[in-house]
Amino acid sequence: MSTLDFPHDYIIRTQRLLLRPPEPGDVDALWPHVTNPEVTRFLAWEPHEDKEMTLRLINSLIQAQQAQKGYHWVLVRDMDICGLVSLIDVRRQHRCWTLDRAELAYWLAPKFQKQGLMTESCKAILDFAFNGLNLHKVIAFHASDNPPSGRVIQRLGFRYVGEEVEAFCKSGHWHNLKQYEVLEKELWQ
Repeated sequence: MSTLDFPHDYIIRTQRLLLRPPEPGDVDALWPHVTNPEVTRFLAWEPHEDKEMTLRLINSLIQAQQAQKGYHWVLVRDMDICGLVSLIDVRRQHRCWTLDRAELAYWLAPKFQKQGLMTESCKAILDFAFNGLNLHKVIAFHASDNPPSGRVIQRLGFRYVGEEVEAFCKSGHWHNLKQYEVLEKELWQ
């Protein structure tokens, strides 16, 4: 179990980014991104219609982190919040099984895409997952019709597991999900 201090031990710096836990004061900075249908197209939530929705999202992320069920970071570049990366569905145990795994999830605002920022931030988060949280495995999914997200996962060294057909329906359209995983001992071999 993690003995890290929330939120102080969750601040991570990469070459170009500051990754820090979300705060209620981030509503205005996140607002243009969370209202963008292009950003939310494959996410498990719809574009936000008011700032109260954004505040509820931030508060749910903070609560998940405090309960050690999920860990979330806003990506800050040159004082601008440009995205979010998370370790969600953290599962330490199921009955007598030890799992020690989480799912990597992320999104990046369109104007910050194609610059390697998500790969850079996810490398730091994977290091945190294995060395800070002592996880054994991290899994990742992407909608089959969202290949750019898949390229991030592949650049990180995840192993392809398979494809779940019609895994979720959003806006009346069924999407397949491709699943990947990486063990601590496999990372960046």
